[in-house]
Amino acid sequence: MKKSLIVLGLAALIAGSVQAADQPEKELGLLLGGSWVDKDAVGSDDRLNPTFGLRYGQRLGTSTNFFSDLTYTPFSWKSGATSGDGDLYTLRGGLEWLFSQQPKYNWFLSGGLGAMHVDMDNGGPDFTRPLLSVGVGQSWAVGDNDAFRWEVRADQSFGNDSLPNSSLTNVQALVGYSWGIGAPLDTDGDGVPDRSDKCPGTPKGAKVDDKGCPLDSDGDGVYDGLDQCPGTPAGVKVDAKGCPLDSDGDGITDDKDKCPTVPAPGTPDGCPPPAAEPAPTPAPEPAPAPRKLILKDVFFDTDKAVIRETGKAKLDEVAASLGEWGKVRIEVAGHTDSTGSAAYNKKLSKKRAEAVKAYLVGKGIEAERLQAVGYGEAKPIASNKTREGRAKNRRVELTEIK
Repeated sequence: MKKSLIVLGLAALIAGSVQAADQPEKELGLLLGGSWVDKDAVGSDDRLNPTFGLRYGQRLGTSTNFFSDLTYTPFSWKSGATSGDGDLYTLRGGLEWLFSQQPKYNWFLSGGLGAMHVDMDNGGPDFTRPLLSVGVGQSWAVGDNDAFRWEVRADQSFGNDSLPNSSLTNVQALVGYSWGIGAPLDTDGDGVPDRSDKCPGTPKGAKVDDKGCPLDSDGDGVYDGLDQCPGTPAGVKVDAKGCPLDSDGDGITDDKDKCPTVPAPGTPDGCPPPAAEPAPTPAPEPAPAPRKLILKDVFFDTDKAVIRETGKAKLDEVAASLGEWGKVRIEVAGHTDSTGSAAYNKKLSKKRAEAVKAYLVGKGIEAERLQAVGYGEAKPIASNKTREGRAKNRRVELTEIK
């Protein structure tokens, strides 16, 4: 028993701990190896006997398996002068704890209960005893669902000490191969078994390659199978569904929208149509010039403010015209040439303006509509250096007051 514990301890010290090599849900396997049968049973020590077996395993959790196995070991025995052949059968069941899980293999400790049965010919005693079994070993992943394994374990019988062979130790070194039963484990459901999956945890519905890694054909960051807008052009920003963004919600995606922050549904480029230019404001019509009548100097004698008889007929026509102007006010302005002093000319022009006003009032034009003003020589309309020019400057103007 001491030897078996040393072997188990050394094997356990070899292990490290990283990500697990997953095990199939159920497995059936063959075992092959050797056994060291207790010398109390065979009469000699350190004799290795061949061992054959069958094994069944079932996964209980991420780090625990149930196992049961049946092994057969033929051996030779000797007791004093008597010798013969015998058969050792062990039937065990228990748990395996995966204490160190690696990418391709797992270290495990096993423990269980069972029964040890010995058949001996040539008069040897046959017996069956309960047993306690402990072991350590490795399980290596093979393919998608199989496993290669090795194990060293010790079986210790127990029972009533008064019985012969009540405490025997059987140490076994076994190798085996197990075939997984059922579909291999595929945690993320992408169709690639966990053992071959280089990208575990793929979102459900995403398409993957033969290594289990998600595909993204258009490179937009949304996996194929989840991408509702496959074939998005490179560089186009997309939402969580893989569809191009439409920031302003106008139905034109940002990559085609020249105005991505301005809603403009129905336009080809996403920009609002240009605002119609307002019709130009028509230029205001120029105000009509004040109506004006000019009475030449033929109305007055030189240096006089008395209207000539010949000019009265013209003033009669003027009075008729002013009646057609309505109720507007009218400036009656007198003007002279530059002959004489400015003061004299201004006074003379004022008298002439008042003479015309008085005549028009006499013809029925309301006095309050008329305003007599004398400007003298201050507003010439021609040169005072010529006779013709001086004649034009001697005048009376009737101008509508706005």
